[in-house]
Amino acid sequence: MASSSQDTGGEAAPSGSVAGAAEGTSTSSAVNGARPTQKPKSPKNVPPALAEMPAGLPPGKYKLVGWDIDTTGRRLIDEICQIAAYAAPDNKFSQHIMPYGDLNPGARRRHNVRVVSVGRYRMLKDTVTHKVVKTKSEISALVDFLNWLEEIKSKDQMIILIYHEPRRLYPTALIQSLIRQRLFDRFKSIVAGFTDSYALCAEKCKGTFKSVSLRVLAKLLLDEDEYHTDTALDRAIATYNIVEQLANQGGDYLDLGAGGEAAALSRPSEEMMEFAREFARPVNTEVEAFESLKDLLEKQNTFRTAFTPLLRAARPNRHRLTQLRRSLADAGLLYEQVKDAWHEGRRAGLANLFIPLEQTLQPEDIEELVELFDSHFISEKEPNVPRGSSRGLTEDSDELYLSSDSDNSDQLSSSLSASGQYRLFRALYPLRSKRLAAVFLGVEDFDLYHLGADDLI
Repeated sequence: MASSSQDTGGEAAPSGSVAGAAEGTSTSSAVNGARPTQKPKSPKNVPPALAEMPAGLPPGKYKLVGWDIDTTGRRLIDEICQIAAYAAPDNKFSQHIMPYGDLNPGARRRHNVRVVSVGRYRMLKDTVTHKVVKTKSEISALVDFLNWLEEIKSKDQMIILIYHEPRRLYPTALIQSLIRQRLFDRFKSIVAGFTDSYALCAEKCKGTFKSVSLRVLAKLLLDEDEYHTDTALDRAIATYNIVEQLANQGGDYLDLGAGGEAAALSRPSEEMMEFAREFARPVNTEVEAFESLKDLLEKQNTFRTAFTPLLRAARPNRHRLTQLRRSLADAGLLYEQVKDAWHEGRRAGLANLFIPLEQTLQPEDIEELVELFDSHFISEKEPNVPRGSSRGLTEDSDELYLSSDSDNSDQLSSSLSASGQYRLFRALYPLRSKRLAAVFLGVEDFDLYHLGADDLI
């Protein structure tokens, strides 16, 4: 019924995600084996899959299905470009979807597909084989997927979708698409919940494996030297077999060489069914988490004006800035509240406002936030650049980041201080004079709003 899979797998987007507001809770500390009394040295994003323990599903008759998707990016607004699923003994589904938008550069590298235009038509093209991939519209692919789920289950069964992804973005992306195409009610009548095998494996293998990535687990648990996890269908099959292997070993990883027996079973064992049910989240729980994520992102995006000028730093510093901004949103703070606190008491007002952050951040992190907003609200001051980077513009590792050894002596900007250059750029950019600003600062391509993958999520 469905076409064969061609692209490679995605991951997921960082940092922020659907249950990220629960980061730092006692439950996440227990799952990760961390001591709850010890503060992190820097703001850490606990993987949303581990931020809270799944509620589980009540006993009943269920059908287990391994499931995976590829998306055009790792943000909330990105679309599904492939959906794949697997159920024992040999039921497979795989279908590419033609997205409305283009894949971002990271997604093109992960999935090995890109959008090409031929005349008035758009299509997906495999970047490895250079062949056009057969696609369907989103609504057609989702209808085929729901029809396939109904065919493989009996009338008294409900489906549990098993996926392996630390950020819980896959259920969010699927739910968004189903709601958009008005298929969500039908989906709820077929699917009971989602089981994230990342959380399951992190709990059952926490004393054995340092990494619970799908590639590592497939290699070790399934006893395969080169287990392919490139396509969405490959990952769906691997996810199913990994959960089956853990269940057949009684929940603890014991033997490297038992992978063949687990993969040969024709139907899920009772242990596997219990595993999946115990770590499942009901569909309504994922919907609530999706709404919470949207609310969190709205709060986080109020700080865009303060953080955007600094997000051209090197990747580690940019990642740290997004974590700091996420901490502000998790605390329920808004940009206007920070602005009012600064106008009332300047640095002291900011310090008082950030007192609740002491539960999750170190004192030096809070001081960095105070300095960042103080520099933002005082236009005469230089913006504070994250620790580990300095000022100027240079090119390294395919990224433009801030550095002190940039020599722009051939440009007019050499006659101004770094603070003067920054103030002029901030004055030019709202007018969309990016080209003038780029020439003035001596760079070829300077897009202030080119943010990292972890910016929104």
